[in-house]
Amino acid sequence: MSTVSNGTVMTVVAAALSRGLSISDVQDAAGISCNILMNPSSRPPEDVTPKIVRLLGDRFPDEPISLDIARAAPFSFFGGLAEGARYADDLRTAIGLLAQNCTVISDQLHLTFHESPTKAKIVHVHPMNNLDGGRSAEIGSAIIPRLFSEYLGINDCFERITFSHAPHCDESHYVDYFGVPVEFNASEISLIIKPEKLEQRIKQANVDLFNYVQTHLSGVKKQIEAAKEPRELKALRKAAADNVQAGIFSAAGVAAAANMSVRTAQRIASEHGTTLQGLIDKVREHRARELLRDNRNDIGSIAFLLGYSDERAFRRAFQRWTDQTPSDFRRQLNKAVE
Repeated sequence: MSTVSNGTVMTVVAAALSRGLSISDVQDAAGISCNILMNPSSRPPEDVTPKIVRLLGDRFPDEPISLDIARAAPFSFFGGLAEGARYADDLRTAIGLLAQNCTVISDQLHLTFHESPTKAKIVHVHPMNNLDGGRSAEIGSAIIPRLFSEYLGINDCFERITFSHAPHCDESHYVDYFGVPVEFNASEISLIIKPEKLEQRIKQANVDLFNYVQTHLSGVKKQIEAAKEPRELKALRKAAADNVQAGIFSAAGVAAAANMSVRTAQRIASEHGTTLQGLIDKVREHRARELLRDNRNDIGSIAFLLGYSDERAFRRAFQRWTDQTPSDFRRQLNKAVE
């Protein structure tokens, strides 16, 4: 089951209640109890948000519902990403953090950042956009300019906004909110950014805090994924992690550590779209990223610690995982902290 950040759900529930909808109305629309919806430690099903937003749209047709929600939403809507973004060095780094960790907000959300010498944009994709006609996408798109201006202190970032659906109210409401041209029925949902803004430094930039947040978010994503995994796959994933830590890198070793036969372990992994080697490599990738953050670890030593026969084999594997060489990855990290 795909899930969504409780901060996002609570924002939408609060908006519904403030508009006069009853708790029963919200529960009926969401299909679950408000005790779950308003529980800060829960992570409700992902279709809850568009269902409630759709109800609001049906009750208040032709009103700028999504823009009103975005205007008043707390930054907890981003599931903790806002806190990390404000410690980034510049706007480009902050956007990268949002894009890389957007599943913290919603399991199936994809925010991608595209940059060329003349153009930069954030593209929003979510398979449930059709449930509410794109209203939830409007909310997310409309909170991002607030995040940049109010939280990061960077104003006037955008050239144009595009939505792949028709407007839900008079288009003037969108133009007034965003302050730039807004196009509807476009090929994608995107926020077009002024390229020169990407270099603008964030006043509260703090390398140590930013690195801490990145580590924290990595842990949060693991917890979210682990919560959805069946017990057998969790056992295999833990076995792979323990084995890599102990310097054991074989599929048979993972199966043995999980008290399974190799055949059973392979079947369980296959049923969930992976392999025993894939589980091992995922742990290796995570460990490689950690080790590369410390410049005192030379790449040859990292290759040895991760069980590769030589540095070249490790370099090929790392490039397959990340589309970067270990040296390029480290260079990018060092540039971010300069």
